[in-house]
Amino acid sequence: MTGSDLPQGVQRFLRVHIDSIEKLEVLLLLRNRAERPWTASEVALELRITEVSSTARLEDLASSELLVRNGETPVEYRFSPARSDDVRAISELALTYSERRVSIITFIFSKPTERVQGFADAFLLRKKRDDDPG
Repeated sequence: MTGSDLPQGVQRFLRVHIDSIEKLEVLLLLRNRAERPWTASEVALELRITEVSSTARLEDLASSELLVRNGETPVEYRFSPARSDDVRAISELALTYSERRVSIITFIFSKPTERVQGFADAFLLRKKRDDDPG
């Protein structure tokens, strides 16, 4: 499955912002409970992941301007996308994920990561053209 059954906006958002199911789950948790701030340890406990992983996912999402962080200790994060397009895409993603979870998961796992794609591209064999002297 290539994800062609997913809405274009969802596919675009996933390609740009989501590289793991864990990151998706963190984003949707904070979206679904946007009324409160979350620490990395609270997210880790809620999703049953490590605090190190939780911190990394939260920081990635904050760097993508999907979450905001306070400057206090411990750092707290809130769902607050900077762009209205992202708010709409995340709403559509949340709905699609609740209806077609397997399609979303398959799409995320089928995306080549940049490093893997770059490595694979280095080995592409190009067809020799007739006008190519080499």
